[in-house]
Amino acid sequence: MNAKICLEDAFSSVTGKYSLHKESNSNGELICEYAAAHNMYIMSTKFNHKKIHKGTWVAPYEKTCNQIDHVPVNQKKSSMIQDVRNLRRPNCDSDHYLVKTVITHKLVRAQKIVTPKENKRT
Repeated sequence: MNAKICLEDAFSSVTGKYSLHKESNSNGELICEYAAAHNMYIMSTKFNHKKIHKGTWVAPYEKTCNQIDHVPVNQKKSSMIQDVRNLRRPNCDSDHYLVKTVITHKLVRAQKIVTPKENKRT
């Protein structure tokens, strides 16, 4: 989406406190409006990391790093997300870095269905 999201008060209900940018672009405003309308939270701005771990795209001349790839999640499920950051080491032949999201989810144990034993005639 190439969305730059900043820490504006208008979108504080859907964004975190840790963004790489000082100004949102038009795509950033659109994703924030979409998240607010659909009861979502943008998790990539929630976790505090060093600047090199926030940036997801590097300009071709390698001086500008932008945080333009985000992870929107339903607010009811946002507690399942433990961390979001970029991975700089994997080479995937792109100018974007991979975005790693750590999710914890408790599995529900399936209950066994007990069937009554058939009466045996002797």
